[in-house]
Amino acid sequence: MRSIWQYFKDYIGEQHPVHLLVVLAYTAVAIVLNYRYDIENGIIDRHHGTLKHLYLYFLLYAAAMVPAYLSYAYSREGRKMLSDIRLWIRIFLALLIFCIYCYFYQYREWISPFFDSYAVKTIIRICADQVFQSTLMFLLIVLFWWFSDRKERPLYGFKVKGVNMRPYLWMMAGMVPLIIAASFSTDFQNYYPTARRIVNLCTESMPTWAYVTLYEICYGSEFFHIEFFFRGFLILAFVRYAGSKAILPAAVFYCFVHFGKPAGECISSLFGGIILGVLSYRTRSIAAGVLVHLGIAMLMELVAGIWMLYK
Repeated sequence: MRSIWQYFKDYIGEQHPVHLLVVLAYTAVAIVLNYRYDIENGIIDRHHGTLKHLYLYFLLYAAAMVPAYLSYAYSREGRKMLSDIRLWIRIFLALLIFCIYCYFYQYREWISPFFDSYAVKTIIRICADQVFQSTLMFLLIVLFWWFSDRKERPLYGFKVKGVNMRPYLWMMAGMVPLIIAASFSTDFQNYYPTARRIVNLCTESMPTWAYVTLYEICYGSEFFHIEFFFRGFLILAFVRYAGSKAILPAAVFYCFVHFGKPAGECISSLFGGIILGVLSYRTRSIAAGVLVHLGIAMLMELVAGIWMLYK
């Protein structure tokens, strides 16, 4: 645990306090504007099914990542980093890959002919939403790594040997009381458990437990892919050009991705992104992030599920 605290102390020591406050203030303003005007759910998702949906998502996430990188222009070292066209190519590709992930839902039409029951068809589609898009994103990143980085480094974050997982189990345990406290909020109870979508579709003749289990497995798999993108690709593929400066833009991007979720979760995702980013940067592994992220997600499902049964 001591080494983990040292990771954070070293990272904070590398940051200019004013710069850090400026980026946090920018992110705070973006969060307020999103929840005031419902930017993602009310404006962007209005164009679902059109190319404009992809374009608007690109603009939204570019508004997260690009200013966070440009903010480093205050220093000579930062300006040197920003002058490297290879960094900007990676930023562009990262934004494009994630927006393709958001936009890819054509597979839903492929599923429909195989099922007659509306309930079963909808459940399978919901489960597929957790797998198809994230798998495509994973494959696109692997393809990029294969042609650009495979001779220099292993696949981003795919390292388990030498990573002590015990401290991260303690970190996850420390989140339990915070999750329980958050579960009392109306926003939390209205959003979680996400598996309620499956439960509400199941009839008495359907094995609800089987469909919920299938959903949770698919739901959990997406967290691996999210960690791979945000703490693997966005940090470890950028280390050569940005070093530890890659952590903050990745965290701001990660925060923007939470715009459709409860406000408290969106705010905490910024700090969670920084914490998990530091761990990935120092250990060169996403193993800890996957464990913590997946563990917290499943705890939230469990606690919210208990609330749903209680009601």
